[in-house]
Amino acid sequence: MDKTPSCKRRASPWVIALFIILLVVAGWYLLFPVLGLTLAVTAGVWGVIIATIVVLSIAILFFLVFSGVGVIILAVFAFLWGLLAIILFPIIFPVVVPLLIVLLFIGFLLRRKR
Repeated sequence: MDKTPSCKRRASPWVIALFIILLVVAGWYLLFPVLGLTLAVTAGVWGVIIATIVVLSIAILFFLVFSGVGVIILAVFAFLWGLLAIILFPIIFPVVVPLLIVLLFIGFLLRRKR
């Protein structure tokens, strides 16, 4: 008889999330110069960038610490805020997308545990 292990390893959700983040950010940095886009960042844009990162980070932290409807509402608000910020200010795309992907995977993993 053959003694090879029969169990196959599946990629964990964290590996998949990191791979998606890498592809999206690398694709953005490769596509940005090809389109010939230039950037002019003002103080208002920096305020939106910082606020978006803070809101998404708080939502991720609440996902890990608390449970309940309030956390889900905050996570939905943070997700919509992030999407709106990406639409209005495309420069923050490589910063916000990894946070959004982490937020979605944490929600997926917590839902799977229940």
